[in-house]
Amino acid sequence: MARKKKFELNDNNLAIAYYRFSSHSQNEASIDQQRELAHAWADAHGFKIVKEYEDAAISGTTENRPGFQQMLSEVAKIRPRVLIMWKTDRLGRDKYVLAMAKRTIRDAGCEIRLLAENIPTDGPEGVLIEGLMDAMAEYYSRQLSQNIQRGMDYNAQHALYNGHKLFGYGVDKSTKRYIVDPDTAPFVQRMFAEYAGGKAMQTICDELNAQGLRTTRGAKFGVKTMNKMLQNRAYIGEYRHGDIVVEGGMPVLVDEETFEKVQRKFAENKRKGSQRARGMDENDAPRYWLTGKVYCGKCGNTLQGVSGTSGTGRTYYYYYCSAQRRKQCTLKKVRKEKLEDAVTMILRSILHDSENLMSLAVDAAAYYEKNYRDTGYLDGLEAKRREVEKSLANLVKVIESGLISETVTERLVQLEEQKRALNEAIEAENIRAALCEDEHTIKAYFEKFLHADFDNPETRDQVLEYFVDKIYLTDDGLVVTSWYSEDRTEVTWDMLYGEDGNPFVKGEAVKFDCFPFGSTI
Repeated sequence: MARKKKFELNDNNLAIAYYRFSSHSQNEASIDQQRELAHAWADAHGFKIVKEYEDAAISGTTENRPGFQQMLSEVAKIRPRVLIMWKTDRLGRDKYVLAMAKRTIRDAGCEIRLLAENIPTDGPEGVLIEGLMDAMAEYYSRQLSQNIQRGMDYNAQHALYNGHKLFGYGVDKSTKRYIVDPDTAPFVQRMFAEYAGGKAMQTICDELNAQGLRTTRGAKFGVKTMNKMLQNRAYIGEYRHGDIVVEGGMPVLVDEETFEKVQRKFAENKRKGSQRARGMDENDAPRYWLTGKVYCGKCGNTLQGVSGTSGTGRTYYYYYCSAQRRKQCTLKKVRKEKLEDAVTMILRSILHDSENLMSLAVDAAAYYEKNYRDTGYLDGLEAKRREVEKSLANLVKVIESGLISETVTERLVQLEEQKRALNEAIEAENIRAALCEDEHTIKAYFEKFLHADFDNPETRDQVLEYFVDKIYLTDDGLVVTSWYSEDRTEVTWDMLYGEDGNPFVKGEAVKFDCFPFGSTI
């Protein structure tokens, strides 16, 4: 058997260098120090560094490093005599990655010089020592990862800060627990209340950005970010890290009732989005406002909205059992307007009871006080304005010193715009607070619901959400389960419409062509 030929070194004085740091405890200075040592070694040994590669804040356990990959792709073209590195673990912490990289480098006629580790280049002992160093690099990486994971699991089990910042919270330096940030928490509470009240997510984002608010990463608020925030259960007190959940591990910023209302609003807006995606104009698309409350009395599945077109071209709207799509339920489709009119009649009857009316009025007034008056939102706006005014004052000093540039001018305009928006928001909030005593008392709410306008979606939805748990549709009528009573009130079609007044489809030729989830029956 022929002996394996030792790789031949390039006959020149060219060198390349590779630098890397990964740990949070390191910083850019780590690369600067590695570079300084590499140049000192090259000068002392008569080499000229012709190309340098670096990877900042990237773990050596992965080979997906730009500088690392570029070096491997270019070493055969440059054909240097030597690669200079600080230690072998800079090249990698995985023995397979190390083996692959060293083979590529040496096949290009380049030897590896380590500044902080003395590995003999000649003799069998060099092979042994190098193998041990590679193994130690991987061992250290795995041990470090294990220790870090153990520490993070401990922190999670005790609901301690694990490096994840959350808008609305700060961290107590002594206990390492999350605490309420008085400057940003009111904005969290306001965004939940406003979205639950029907304000568009993009509108809320625009207002926060105009007021100078930024995310924990320093970026402007966007719909994607706010979507995650409005679904984050941390705001109702649930600490979560991976699979570890600690109930009550976070300070509560939002009550569960508001949180659940926001989640229902997500589902409602998703249905509207599905209608728009199928070409239905938002103003023309019907709003199936009972969805989420009305269920099939035969199989228990939800009822969903569906529209169909007759032979004359007229469009009809219905609710239908979602199990019908799978041919698993025989409940007939019910006319949308008939079912919604029936529920509206039931809601009106509920408000005829003065005890029910007073209960709703008291809770509605308390909800306003909690979400729109006592959240510290005004204090948060004023704190942000002080911050902007301080930045403006510092910028004015820079300009007065003669250091003016396009960047400084742009920043000045941005700050002035933020201050203007904050002034407007603060003025509006002060007016709202002044009117609170007159317009948002229990008496005002009592009168509002006493003469409830059920053509107003906000009023109608508020009564529905407050009193009704679920509505079951049967062949004979409706069964209503209520939050405030354990009774199941049954209302027949005869009671609502008289004889022959049931609202089901009676076999007319209607082609159903628009479904809320893009499927067909």
